[in-house]
Amino acid sequence: MTRRLRPGERIFGYAMFLFSLFLFYHAYQISGFSSISSAGAWPLAAAGLMALCSAAIIVQNHRMESACTGAREEIHQFGKDILPPHPLLGYLAIIVAYMLVLEPLGFNISSFLFLFGSFWYLHRRGIFLTLALSFGTVIATYVVFRVLFKVILPEAEWLDLSALGLGG
Repeated sequence: MTRRLRPGERIFGYAMFLFSLFLFYHAYQISGFSSISSAGAWPLAAAGLMALCSAAIIVQNHRMESACTGAREEIHQFGKDILPPHPLLGYLAIIVAYMLVLEPLGFNISSFLFLFGSFWYLHRRGIFLTLALSFGTVIATYVVFRVLFKVILPEAEWLDLSALGLGG
């Protein structure tokens, strides 16, 4: 039994190819290809590999039969089954809310709320698991970036963590 293309699979392949060319161009802008140890060498290699793989996927997809009979059916099935607008718009609202509260609430609180909202909206498995995952992720991120790498994360101006020895 041969696998048939799912709705939107061809379009996604082309989108990935164009995106990888965009990344390749910007990786080249870092330092050109002056040497294998230059700053842009790894990004260039990654974007080049992505372009080659997506080109191979496009070729493979053209050899396969589509599950849909026409472009109109494919677009309808893609919107209905693969990328329904309700979850997409709901999650977009969560992302916008995160962007709006990042400055007033600071990184830790807004990231906790973002993760909690994301896990709850996308997973819906239980409040305690959602709280634990959100809290654990924020703590791990704080330890890695603030404590180990000494990256200054955005903090809420109204919340002075320096008195606790946690702030910058």
